[in-house]
Amino acid sequence: MANKISVEPDKLDHLANSFVHKLSDVEEEYKLLHIELANLIMSAPPEYSHCFYGVGDSWNTGSALVSHLSDMEQDVRNTGNKFAEADNLIGQLYKLHEKYGALTAMGALVGRQATFYGLGLTQFVKNTDHLYSFRHMSVLQTLSDVIDDSKYRKVARGFLKVSFLSPRYNSSSFADLVHKKYAKYLPDDVVNYTNDAKTFVRGLKYNTLNASKVSSFAKSGLKFAKTNALTTVAITGAMEMGGMGLKISENYAKYGNDPDVLKRENAKAVGNAVNNTAAISGGAIAGAVVGGAVLSVFGPVGTVVGASAGSFVGGLIGEKVAKYTAGFSEKAAMVFDDQIQGGINVFKSGFEKAGKAVDTLNSGVDFSNKQIKETFADPVGKVKDIGKGLSKAKDTAESLVSGAGNFLKGKFSFG
Repeated sequence: MANKISVEPDKLDHLANSFVHKLSDVEEEYKLLHIELANLIMSAPPEYSHCFYGVGDSWNTGSALVSHLSDMEQDVRNTGNKFAEADNLIGQLYKLHEKYGALTAMGALVGRQATFYGLGLTQFVKNTDHLYSFRHMSVLQTLSDVIDDSKYRKVARGFLKVSFLSPRYNSSSFADLVHKKYAKYLPDDVVNYTNDAKTFVRGLKYNTLNASKVSSFAKSGLKFAKTNALTTVAITGAMEMGGMGLKISENYAKYGNDPDVLKRENAKAVGNAVNNTAAISGGAIAGAVVGGAVLSVFGPVGTVVGASAGSFVGGLIGEKVAKYTAGFSEKAAMVFDDQIQGGINVFKSGFEKAGKAVDTLNSGVDFSNKQIKETFADPVGKVKDIGKGLSKAKDTAESLVSGAGNFLKGKFSFG
């Protein structure tokens, strides 16, 4: 029978807190010792200055000890978090739901793109040089011409999407913006990247690549990436900012009475948010470029669909990479923990109120996890407990009804 490892995350959390308190004490002590030693050396007569040559370097020694304690605190708390995550059945289901939600969102995007092209609202045509161009459906193009020439041009663009009022889209027609709304990219960006990707692949295959072809592929690929980046970074950043806010609120509920731990954990939350945004967005952007290039063999539609699929896969890879870089981001953020906490304190009351709600939610999650584990351990006994509970509730309800009836039959009876 295999041995089971029993670890209480709360005890590891308390141990990590003690490390924080110790490193704060050490930091304060070595700085004070450094100042006192410097004052002593400065006040000593010159002929006795050689007496201090063998005195140790309190600043660097203390700083090294603080750094070591800081690393230990990170390791201990991360270990506790891992055990807590593994023990949180509800949380694991939620993460599965996140993945399912991302997959559903990708499917919805690809479905929307396929519908747009299936209706023929924008078509891609290959010429004799095997290069693509595009044309919009005549009805869409006519409507676009009317809108672009009217005084309601900006209103129509804003109604389509507010961001289309940006100066960067001044040269794009209304029909082009319709394509972007449903296909994510402007049609000329799709065509240019598809043509350059096909030329690049043919150059690799037949050894006909030159600097011009490589430059053209890199230029159109960069523009294609920028288009994807605007959406990806905005969405990922918004999600991570939301997650960071919840984590900071939770920190206020757990460590509100422990300022040293609070500012350290809040700095970690900010560092992780930045780290995840960079890693996931970077993976998604790179995935879109690669996916679009790979499926460009199927023409511009393949480029668009490939970019969507590649963006999703790249984001998942970026999420995995983020776990390996999280420690470095946390360390970098903790260097500025005082400044970060100063900014967070502006919204302190809001985080404290949210922290109470998060704490209540966590208590509910803990209770649900306990009930699930007890059911897995003894399903028959759990069902009996539920039956006893229902029976007790029934008896209590009947007793209340009976008591109320007897009460009304007494002196307060209207009979």
